[in-house]
Amino acid sequence: MEIIRDEVNYDGTVVALGNFDGLHVAHMTIIRNGIRYAKENGLKSGVLLFDENTKEVTQGKIELITTNELKLELLERERADFVFMRKFDMEFMQKTPEEFAIYLVDALRVKAVCVGYDYSFGHKAQGDVNMLQSLGEKYGFKVLVTDAIKVDNRIVSSTYIRQAIKDGSVDEAERYLDRRYCIDGEVVKGFQNGRKMGIPTANVDYDINMALPKEGVYAGVAYVDGRRFKSVINVGKNLTFNARKLTVEVHILGFDEDIYGKYIRVSFAKRLRGVIKFDSIDELKKQIHNDMETALNMDL
Repeated sequence: MEIIRDEVNYDGTVVALGNFDGLHVAHMTIIRNGIRYAKENGLKSGVLLFDENTKEVTQGKIELITTNELKLELLERERADFVFMRKFDMEFMQKTPEEFAIYLVDALRVKAVCVGYDYSFGHKAQGDVNMLQSLGEKYGFKVLVTDAIKVDNRIVSSTYIRQAIKDGSVDEAERYLDRRYCIDGEVVKGFQNGRKMGIPTANVDYDINMALPKEGVYAGVAYVDGRRFKSVINVGKNLTFNARKLTVEVHILGFDEDIYGKYIRVSFAKRLRGVIKFDSIDELKKQIHNDMETALNMDL
């Protein structure tokens, strides 16, 4: 898969358009429709992505569901031919709907675009799907529209997924993402409280812009150097040690290696419990071992 930042050199392309902040079930349906159409018509398939979350630029801070790095991994698996990456700057934001359509033809060589039913574009989101179809007729490209995608009669949306994550309902978020919610980061030194108890944890230096699951203890999986390990993940402040900093700490089951400085990925499968302030270290250790046993026996 080619990453392009200036101009597409293909003869004709099919490009999926959208904010794609989560790459959830609905987003992936739009993208797959484009890939399929491109293959059927001898065109190159692509996705337009922005370095920034467009809503964060226009509306203020938005907690991220999926990093650009993970988006590229997921699109590589789908075998898209290219991803067109560009900055969502003031010049681009101020394009009128018609100027945006011209940009698609000139810079991306589109013969077709794929969008969701509620797609909007152009300065202050002035353009909608109907306008895009009219502009497509004018400038010679087809518009493929994907209807609302539902899971259990609920329309899939990034807003719902983001709230599920923040509520600690990571298994609910998984159903709408069609994959587990993940946090990536470098392993850095923490307070060493786990190691002192004989239960070492990896302190993940996560991106503070990511949506963070509700404070508590989760069963999940840690990915280290391409290897997969069942894990117990603690999100929050360690109340027993009177800690003030919010951390993501992972006890990787059956693992005893020095991974400081390594970049790992942690996926959340299920919330096991909330944060508890224990009266003693022994009580904390007993509960952690119970959590480890629970995670070990789960199908993760």
